[in-house]
Amino acid sequence: MGFIDRELARLHRALDVGAGSPRYFELYAAQQALAWAMEPEGFASPSSYLTDTQEGSGDCPAYPGPLPS
Repeated sequence: MGFIDRELARLHRALDVGAGSPRYFELYAAQQALAWAMEPEGFASPSSYLTDTQEGSGDCPAYPGPLPS
């Protein structure tokens, strides 16, 4: 298991425990960025996640919350 895999596991555990935490969205953004780095075709890029736009969907309404991983 590599460094990124270990960090993703730590973030996953923190998200499970802190679902109501004020830092939840920060943890989720970090998880999504690392997941994108490992598999760019399977996850939204960090910039599109943070700006709530997916590539090619600028005129579509943003999803109201984080997508499940």
